[in-house]
Amino acid sequence: MSSDPVAQGRSVAASAFGLLALCGFLFAGRIMISKAALSAGAQPFQLGVLGHLGAGLCLLPWLLASGRTIPAGRRHLILYGVLGLVSVAFPTVLSYLVVQRVGPAYTATVYSLSPLLTMAFAAGLGIERLSLRRLAGIGIGFLGMATLVRQQFLQIDTGQPLWVVFGLAIPASAAAGNIIRSAYWPKGASALAFSCGTLFASTLAIAAMAPVFEAPLGWRFSDPGIGFWTACLIGVSALSLVLNFRLQQVGGPVVFSQIGYWGTGFGVLLAAVLFGDVLTWLSLAGLCCIVAGGVLASHR
Repeated sequence: MSSDPVAQGRSVAASAFGLLALCGFLFAGRIMISKAALSAGAQPFQLGVLGHLGAGLCLLPWLLASGRTIPAGRRHLILYGVLGLVSVAFPTVLSYLVVQRVGPAYTATVYSLSPLLTMAFAAGLGIERLSLRRLAGIGIGFLGMATLVRQQFLQIDTGQPLWVVFGLAIPASAAAGNIIRSAYWPKGASALAFSCGTLFASTLAIAAMAPVFEAPLGWRFSDPGIGFWTACLIGVSALSLVLNFRLQQVGGPVVFSQIGYWGTGFGVLLAAVLFGDVLTWLSLAGLCCIVAGGVLASHR
């Protein structure tokens, strides 16, 4: 391994950038698969429970085969529980409530604030230095994402301002989860072990909330369409979470938080390839901004 710190820094930045692109693609893929499963008749919390539980069960044999287990110390269990609530259960439930009252456009676009909030939290708590280059990267990425969803901004229903304000807790919760993972990552814990523990904790949190919003007894399991798309979601979720945690280890919370930008960009591309949506010059400009922002923000 090279002892040149500049070369090492470039290698880390390249690794973070590659992981960011791959995680963004998987993020978009999960959205496409979730939409297909919901259209087939699955319910939102059903997908949440089965997706996280199935992904955890897929990763567990891999973890055991590597000679490791899920760390189960008191600190680890608390961290899994906190992340399960803060990063998954709370924003999931709140997004379902907000989308019913304000609309899907606001719920989709509000996630774009997560990188900005993550950067502010990281700088305020002294976890990462707020460099001009990284600030420019996040800003350019935000501009690119806003360009891609410009039509959705026009569809936001502001008739219920209280729920508009509540919706801001969604990106705040995601940003808090990013910070918690970086600040309290258990020493020596692998991304695989950490992924399994968080997936199982998330499953319990979402399952506990499911009866309040859905009727679990009415969940359908025998429908072939639901089974197929749920299996796809489980596989993509398992791979996605492991790579997400690895990205957080390599790139830190600010780079990690840009997954939403890249997911939006890949979502536009997948919609064009799979559903024939038209890519305009403005859309291409937005995609270029997201890539440029990722390159700038990946440098520490």
